[in-house]
Amino acid sequence: MRIGKAAMGVAVALAMGLAGGVQATTLADLNGGQSLTVGSLTFSDFTITVTGSLDPNLADYKVLTLSDGFRIVGAISAFNGQQGDMLVSYDVSAAPGTAVDDLRLAFNGAAVGAHSGATVSEDLFGIPSGDFIASANVFQTGSGLSQKVDSVTFAPQTSFSVEKDILVKASGTSTGGDHDVEDNDDHEKGDKDKDRDHDKDRHHPFGKDFDLKSFGGGFATISFVDQQFSVVPEPGSLVLLSGGLMGLLALGRTRKS
Repeated sequence: MRIGKAAMGVAVALAMGLAGGVQATTLADLNGGQSLTVGSLTFSDFTITVTGSLDPNLADYKVLTLSDGFRIVGAISAFNGQQGDMLVSYDVSAAPGTAVDDLRLAFNGAAVGAHSGATVSEDLFGIPSGDFIASANVFQTGSGLSQKVDSVTFAPQTSFSVEKDILVKASGTSTGGDHDVEDNDDHEKGDKDKDRDHDKDRHHPFGKDFDLKSFGGGFATISFVDQQFSVVPEPGSLVLLSGGLMGLLALGRTRKS
């Protein structure tokens, strides 16, 4: 009995040691060139830029795997006149014989203050064509506008790029004059973005009246952002599968006759 207990204690200690040695993937890892494979999808070629009030240390943002997607976890927040912005771009490729025809974007944004808001918007573009495929947007404003989940269906794609904008803006405290927060919503992304229309009001619903002038302090925060895709058989694979099934049926009928 004593030997059994001792062996069990060693096993538990070893398991705890191994668990402690495992480190979660972070945005720093992905920005450093690491790819992420989840199910039939591979996420690669990450480029991440952080500005404003957000923590610039990408190692502080964990990346957890979901079903055909991933979750970004971290303190994304702005307080009393601050603004923070995180731009995340990456490529998505489906395993041979599969394609993606749907996306789901979700977050838990919160905001206090009539002109405060948290939003995540993203655009999908084809590879290598660069043609626009679809867009999604989730948001929470201090004035009550809210959409925590957005789903979009599109024609099946075997590979595409994602450009995601995670933005938090907080209303500032007035001291008698205007208190403006610099709008970092327009970013230079290279020549490929010259013909892309990033309409501010479409991506950030609170942008229409978001002047941040003469109002009480507030805050906006996001602690996680979920990105998931629906994986289906590639259209060409379906044709081959259907042809194979029809051939088997025909063979079965021939044998019966």
